[in-house]
Amino acid sequence: MGNLLKEKIKNKEKVLGTFFELGSMSVIECLGQTGLDFVIIDNEHGPFETESTMNYVRACDNVGLTPLVRVREVSRPAILKPLDIGAKGLIVPCIETVEQAKKVVEYGKFSPIGKRGFCPSRKDYWGYSHPQGQPIDIGMKHENEETLLILQCETVGCLENIETIVSMDGIDGIFIGPFDLSISMGIPGQFDNPEFLKAIDKILSSCKKYNKISSVFTGRFDDIDKYYKQGFDIVTYSLDSNILVDGFKNLVSTVK
Repeated sequence: MGNLLKEKIKNKEKVLGTFFELGSMSVIECLGQTGLDFVIIDNEHGPFETESTMNYVRACDNVGLTPLVRVREVSRPAILKPLDIGAKGLIVPCIETVEQAKKVVEYGKFSPIGKRGFCPSRKDYWGYSHPQGQPIDIGMKHENEETLLILQCETVGCLENIETIVSMDGIDGIFIGPFDLSISMGIPGQFDNPEFLKAIDKILSSCKKYNKISSVFTGRFDDIDKYYKQGFDIVTYSLDSNILVDGFKNLVSTVK
C-alpha cells in the first residue's frame, strides 16, 4: 500500500487538500470526485474516535484520496492507532520542544528509527498485503518510508527550534498552523505582519535545507497560488464545513 501523496510531491505536482470535519463517509465520497489530493481527518478539533476515523480512512481509499489524520496529542495511543488503521500520514499539533518531536518519531516510526509497536493491522490488511512474505525488517522499512510524520509548527517554541526539529531522522515535514502560530507570537491573525512573514520564510527555508515536506494552511483562496509560488509542497485550504457554507451562501446571494 504505497503513499500516492508522497509520489505526487516527489513529482512536483501542486498538492491540495482540506480538513475533514463534517463526519460523513458520504462527504468523503463527494470530495473524492473533486480532484483534491488528500483530506486531513481532524482528531484534534473534530469529534472523531478511532473506529469512526477508520471508516473515513476506508472511504478515502475507495475514492483515491490520501487519508491524513491530525492527532489530538503527542502520546503513544494517539499516534499508533491512526497509523494502524491505515492513515498515510499524521499531522501532529502543539509541538513545543525537540523532546516532543523525538517522542513523535519514537511512537510513529518502526525500528531502527523509532520504537513503533509492531502488529498486523488494517494498514497492511492484517499482514496479507505488500510486503507479505518478506522478513519483518523489510515490512518495517516499507512502513517507515510510506508513512509521513508531519509536525505542526504553531508555537514559538517550535519556531525557535525549527531547524533542529526538521533535521531529525523520522520527521518527514512541517505543517504551518498560521492561526495558532500568530497567536503564540502575540500577533493573532496578523498574517501580513513582517514578523509573521519572517517566521514563514524561516520554516520554509529549514524544510528546503533538509529536503523535508513543507505544508501550510490557509483560509484565503487567493493565498493558494501564492504559497505554491513561494515553494510550498502542500497547501491545505479551509475546512469542508466552511467550503460547504460559503458555497451555498454565494449561491443564495447570487440568486436573491
